[in-house]
Amino acid sequence: MSDIFEEAQEAEFETVVMTDENGIEVEFSIIDHVANGTERYLLVVETELLDDEQAEALLLKEVSIDAEDITYEMLEDDTEFDRVAALFAQKGEDYEVSIDD
Repeated sequence: MSDIFEEAQEAEFETVVMTDENGIEVEFSIIDHVANGTERYLLVVETELLDDEQAEALLLKEVSIDAEDITYEMLEDDTEFDRVAALFAQKGEDYEVSIDD
């Protein structure tokens, strides 16, 4: 199985920029996306950490769309997180989805 981080060095990923609780903007590279009904989710890795094999991915949920922006938030509900992680795992892409407790 190929390593998603090796592929990241060769591929160009779309990115999203989020602002953390301290007002600092952080860029994330979109590794994959999935839809479940009307809900859409992104699997992202902080762009600075794409070369780090130990980097952890985050799941983001699309919460609103307007003419200029799409707003995402991190999944914090454990049940929803588990359900969405399972959706990504079922896609069979070249990455492994594991849930840390």
